[in-house]
Amino acid sequence: MHNLKRFLTLCAAVAAGVLSACVVKDNVPPPPPMKPKEEQVKTVEPTKPTTETSAKPAEPAKPAEGAEDPLIAKGRELYNANACASCHGDKGQGVLPNAPKFTDAAWQQKEKDEEIVASLKGAKAAQGMPAFKGGNGTDEEHKALVAYIRFLGKPAGK
Repeated sequence: MHNLKRFLTLCAAVAAGVLSACVVKDNVPPPPPMKPKEEQVKTVEPTKPTTETSAKPAEPAKPAEGAEDPLIAKGRELYNANACASCHGDKGQGVLPNAPKFTDAAWQQKEKDEEIVASLKGAKAAQGMPAFKGGNGTDEEHKALVAYIRFLGKPAGK
């Protein structure tokens, strides 16, 4: 008799679970209605590719009057972010005895771009010039820094 009570209790619990699952299923809200076709996103037809004869290469954009060249702006950003000013000064005036003064016209004329890049890569480490980014700077970063260093050597307004 004891086993029969246990069996009936188990059957009642299973039946209650099944019924509650059915009730919960009925309480689930329906999905939102679909939008009419005219409201659905329309696909765009691809454009025809231009042929070599019809396309002319675009000329590089020139900075607007008074606007800074993007390469110089990038060089300025790198110069300021990598502590170059701690030795060379915030305007390239040179603050340490061995640091070149980028504002010096004679230095600007004597120093070649390749020599500046070599210094950035670590060629003058023995003279106290650390390699830019530990020698891991990219060619684009070197080019931007050279452009900014050259910019520092120009008289204001030129």
